[in-house]
Amino acid sequence: MNDSKLISEKDLLVAIKDLLKKNGHLNKINAEVRAQVTELLQDRQAGGAVTSAPTPTDEVLLVNELVREYLEWNGYLYTTSVMMSEAAMPKDKKSRADLCAEVGVKDDEKSSALPLLSNIVAAYTERIKRKISRSKKEIC
Repeated sequence: MNDSKLISEKDLLVAIKDLLKKNGHLNKINAEVRAQVTELLQDRQAGGAVTSAPTPTDEVLLVNELVREYLEWNGYLYTTSVMMSEAAMPKDKKSRADLCAEVGVKDDEKSSALPLLSNIVAAYTERIKRKISRSKKEIC
Protein backbone atom coordinates (compact mmCIF):
# COMPACT_ATOMS: atom_id res chain seq x y z
CA MET A 1 0.00 0.00 0.00
CA ASN A 2 1.02 3.55 -0.60
CA ASP A 3 1.84 5.30 2.70
CA SER A 4 0.52 8.64 1.41
CA LYS A 5 -2.98 7.14 1.06
CA LEU A 6 -3.09 5.82 4.60
CA ILE A 7 -5.11 7.95 6.96
CA SER A 8 -3.78 8.28 10.45
CA GLU A 9 -6.00 7.32 13.33
CA LYS A 10 -5.91 10.94 14.52
CA ASP A 11 -7.07 12.22 11.12
CA LEU A 12 -9.86 9.66 11.10
CA LEU A 13 -11.03 10.68 14.57
CA VAL A 14 -10.96 14.36 13.59
CA ALA A 15 -12.99 13.61 10.45
CA ILE A 16 -15.56 11.59 12.42
CA LYS A 17 -15.83 14.32 15.06
CA ASP A 18 -16.31 16.99 12.36
CA LEU A 19 -19.00 14.91 10.67
CA LEU A 20 -20.82 14.30 13.95
CA LYS A 21 -20.61 18.01 14.76
CA LYS A 22 -21.85 18.99 11.30
CA ASN A 23 -24.98 16.82 11.44
CA GLY A 24 -25.75 17.70 15.08
CA HIS A 25 -25.15 14.25 16.53
CA LEU A 26 -22.14 15.32 18.59
CA ASN A 27 -24.26 17.69 20.69
CA LYS A 28 -26.80 14.93 21.24
CA ILE A 29 -24.11 12.46 22.32
CA ASN A 30 -22.58 15.03 24.68
CA ALA A 31 -25.99 15.77 26.20
CA GLU A 32 -26.70 12.07 26.72
CA VAL A 33 -23.31 11.59 28.38
CA ARG A 34 -23.97 14.58 30.66
CA ALA A 35 -27.37 13.18 31.60
CA GLN A 36 -25.85 9.80 32.42
CA VAL A 37 -23.03 11.38 34.44
CA THR A 38 -25.57 13.47 36.35
CA GLU A 39 -27.58 10.36 37.19
CA LEU A 40 -24.44 8.50 38.30
CA LEU A 41 -23.32 11.42 40.47
CA GLN A 42 -26.75 11.65 42.06
CA ASP A 43 -26.68 7.92 42.79
CA ARG A 44 -23.17 8.17 44.22
CA GLN A 45 -24.09 11.21 46.32
CA ALA A 46 -26.92 9.18 47.78
CA GLY A 47 -24.31 6.62 48.81
CA GLY A 48 -25.67 4.00 46.47
CA ALA A 49 -28.81 3.84 48.57
CA VAL A 50 -32.06 4.14 46.74
CA THR A 51 -33.43 7.50 47.75
CA SER A 52 -36.19 9.47 46.19
CA ALA A 53 -35.92 13.18 45.64
CA PRO A 54 -38.37 15.31 47.56
CA THR A 55 -41.66 15.70 45.78
CA PRO A 56 -41.52 19.03 43.96
CA THR A 57 -44.18 21.61 44.70
CA ASP A 58 -46.73 22.61 42.08
CA GLU A 59 -44.81 25.86 41.57
CA VAL A 60 -41.56 23.99 40.89
CA LEU A 61 -43.32 21.70 38.43
CA LEU A 62 -44.82 24.70 36.65
CA VAL A 63 -41.48 26.52 36.43
CA ASN A 64 -39.83 23.35 35.10
CA GLU A 65 -42.50 23.09 32.40
CA LEU A 66 -42.08 26.77 31.48
CA VAL A 67 -38.32 26.30 31.22
CA ARG A 68 -38.82 23.15 29.12
CA GLU A 69 -41.14 25.04 26.73
CA TYR A 70 -38.57 27.87 26.50
CA LEU A 71 -35.67 25.50 25.82
CA GLU A 72 -37.57 23.54 23.18
CA TRP A 73 -38.82 26.76 21.56
CA ASN A 74 -35.21 27.87 21.14
CA GLY A 75 -34.07 24.50 19.86
CA TYR A 76 -32.09 23.54 22.96
CA LEU A 77 -33.28 19.95 22.74
CA TYR A 78 -30.17 18.41 24.26
CA THR A 79 -30.23 20.82 27.18
CA THR A 80 -33.89 19.90 27.60
CA SER A 81 -33.07 16.19 27.75
CA VAL A 82 -30.44 16.76 30.45
CA MET A 83 -32.82 18.96 32.46
CA MET A 84 -35.61 16.39 32.17
CA SER A 85 -33.28 13.68 33.42
CA GLU A 86 -31.90 15.72 36.31
CA ALA A 87 -35.31 17.04 37.37
CA ALA A 88 -36.97 13.64 36.84
CA MET A 89 -39.58 15.29 34.63
CA PRO A 90 -42.22 13.24 32.86
CA LYS A 91 -41.72 12.68 29.14
CA ASP A 92 -45.23 13.95 28.43
CA LYS A 93 -45.13 17.71 28.51
CA LYS A 94 -47.97 20.07 29.25
CA SER A 95 -49.54 21.86 26.32
CA ARG A 96 -49.05 25.57 25.91
CA ALA A 97 -52.77 26.05 26.51
CA ASP A 98 -52.49 24.20 29.83
CA LEU A 99 -49.45 26.28 30.82
CA CYS A 100 -51.29 29.51 29.92
CA ALA A 101 -54.25 28.42 32.05
CA GLU A 102 -52.00 27.63 35.03
CA VAL A 103 -50.16 30.93 34.77
CA GLY A 104 -53.36 32.88 34.11
CA VAL A 105 -52.22 34.27 30.77
CA LYS A 106 -54.28 34.61 27.63
CA ASP A 107 -52.34 33.54 24.56
CA ASP A 108 -53.02 35.50 21.39
CA GLU A 109 -51.48 35.83 17.94
CA LYS A 110 -48.82 38.27 19.17
CA SER A 111 -47.86 36.38 22.32
CA SER A 112 -47.73 33.02 20.56
CA ALA A 113 -44.75 34.32 18.55
CA LEU A 114 -42.55 33.89 21.64
CA PRO A 115 -42.02 31.29 24.34
CA LEU A 116 -44.43 31.69 27.23
CA LEU A 117 -41.63 32.37 29.69
CA SER A 118 -40.42 35.26 27.51
CA ASN A 119 -43.93 36.71 27.52
CA ILE A 120 -44.13 36.46 31.30
CA VAL A 121 -40.76 38.21 31.73
CA ALA A 122 -41.72 40.93 29.22
CA ALA A 123 -45.05 41.54 30.97
CA TYR A 124 -43.37 41.70 34.38
CA THR A 125 -40.69 44.08 33.09
CA GLU A 126 -43.33 46.32 31.51
CA ARG A 127 -45.29 46.34 34.77
CA ILE A 128 -42.19 47.42 36.72
CA LYS A 129 -41.47 50.17 34.19
CA ARG A 130 -45.04 51.48 34.56
CA LYS A 131 -44.69 51.50 38.37
CA ILE A 132 -41.43 53.41 38.16
CA SER A 133 -42.95 55.86 35.71
CA ARG A 134 -45.97 56.44 38.01
CA SER A 135 -43.70 56.92 40.99
CA LYS A 136 -41.65 59.54 39.15
CA LYS A 137 -44.84 61.39 38.14
CA GLU A 138 -46.09 61.37 41.73
CA ILE A 139 -42.80 62.80 43.00
CA CYS A 140 -42.84 65.64 40.46
